[in-house]
Amino acid sequence: MENVEILKRFIEENNGILLSSDVKKLNIHKQYIKLLCDVDYIERKEKGVYVKKGKNINDFFLLQQRYKTGIYSHNTALYFYNLTDRTPLKYDLTFQNNIRVRDELITPHYSKSNYFLIGQAELSLQDGTTIKLYDLERTIIDILRDRNKIDLQIFNNAINGYMKRTDKNLVKLSKYAKIFNQENVLKKYMEVLS
Repeated sequence: MENVEILKRFIEENNGILLSSDVKKLNIHKQYIKLLCDVDYIERKEKGVYVKKGKNINDFFLLQQRYKTGIYSHNTALYFYNLTDRTPLKYDLTFQNNIRVRDELITPHYSKSNYFLIGQAELSLQDGTTIKLYDLERTIIDILRDRNKIDLQIFNNAINGYMKRTDKNLVKLSKYAKIFNQENVLKKYMEVLS
C-alpha cells in the first residue's frame, strides 16, 4: 500500500487536491485513485480533479481544470481586480482562436496565438488553489478592445477604478495598447480622465 501512502501525502501537501495528471507524474497507476474514492478519502469534483473528502473547492479552479487552455479575462478578471461590484453571471475565458468552446457557463473570447499569452498571470485564491488570468493592464486593454460589447457602467467603473489604483502600471498599459493597436482609444480615455 506504499502508493496509497504516497498519494495521501501528496494530497495533504497539495492543499487536499489531486489531479489525474499528478498521479501520472508520480508514476502511479490510476487504479489507486479509485481505491481512495472507494474508501471515501477523496471525491471526484470534475473530470481529472479529486479533492479530500469534505474539502470545499471554488468553481473558478474547477472550471479552469475543465478548460485548461483558457485564461480568465474581461468581466471575470475585473471581478478579481475589484474593478466591478458585479459578480459575473458567466465566466469570461479567453482561448486561442483555433479553439472553439460552447458552454452555457462561459462567455468565450478568442485571441490570435501570438497575442494569447501576453499578460498572462496567476492568482492564488483563498482556498489555496491557483488560477490563470490576465494581468491588470491586459484586462483593461481587453475591455477597451471590446468596449462596444461590455455594459457601459461596468466599462466606466473599470476605467475610472484603474486610474485611481496605486498599483497601476501606465508604461505596461501603453505597451499593451501599442501591441493590440489601441493607442488612440487609450489616449482618448486618458485625456478624458486627466
